[in-house]
Amino acid sequence: MPRQVDHAARLEAVEDAVVAIAADAGFDTVTIRAVAKHVGASTSVVTHYVGSREELLRNAVRRELDSRRAEADAATEGLDGQAALRAVVEWAVLSPTERSHRFWLALVLHTAGHPTLRGELNRFNRWWNQRIERLLREAGSADPDREADLISLFVDGIVVSGFDAGEPWTPERRTTLLDAVWATLSV
Repeated sequence: MPRQVDHAARLEAVEDAVVAIAADAGFDTVTIRAVAKHVGASTSVVTHYVGSREELLRNAVRRELDSRRAEADAATEGLDGQAALRAVVEWAVLSPTERSHRFWLALVLHTAGHPTLRGELNRFNRWWNQRIERLLREAGSADPDREADLISLFVDGIVVSGFDAGEPWTPERRTTLLDAVWATLSV
C-alpha cells in the first residue's frame, strides 16, 4: 500500500528549510540538494514540489514575506491613524525573532544579482511603503513621504544594528529609540 503523504505539510517543510538555510548561511547556500538534506529527503522529493531553484526561492520567500504582512495586519487590526502607525512600527522593531531578522538581512544582501529575490523584496517594500504612507496621512502627518523614509530607515537600522553589535538590541533599547524617533514625527 502506498505511503500517505501530506503534500501541504511537505511543501511547508521544504519552504521552511529554504528560510532556515538562508537565515543561517545566506541565499547562496540554498540549493535543492541543501533543502533536501535539511528536510531529510531526496532531491527528487524537493523537485516534486518545485520545478527549479528559482521557483523554490520565490515560493519560500513569498510565503515568508506574506506571513510577515499578515503579522503586521494582525498588529493593527481595529486600529487606525496614529495608533495603527505606532502598532505596525512596534511590530516591525519589537516582535520579529532573531531568525526573522537574519532572514531579512540575507534577503537584502542577496537581491543585487538575483532578480527573483529582488522581485519579492520589491513587492514587500511596495506594500510597506504604501502602508506606512497611508497611516501617516491618516495620522495627520505634515510630510508623509519624508516621515515614511525616516520610519523605514529606523526599522532597517534596528535589524542591521543587531548584527553590527553582535546580538540584537534589547526590546527596552529598541523601545527607547522608537520613542525618540516618534518624537520627531509630526503626528
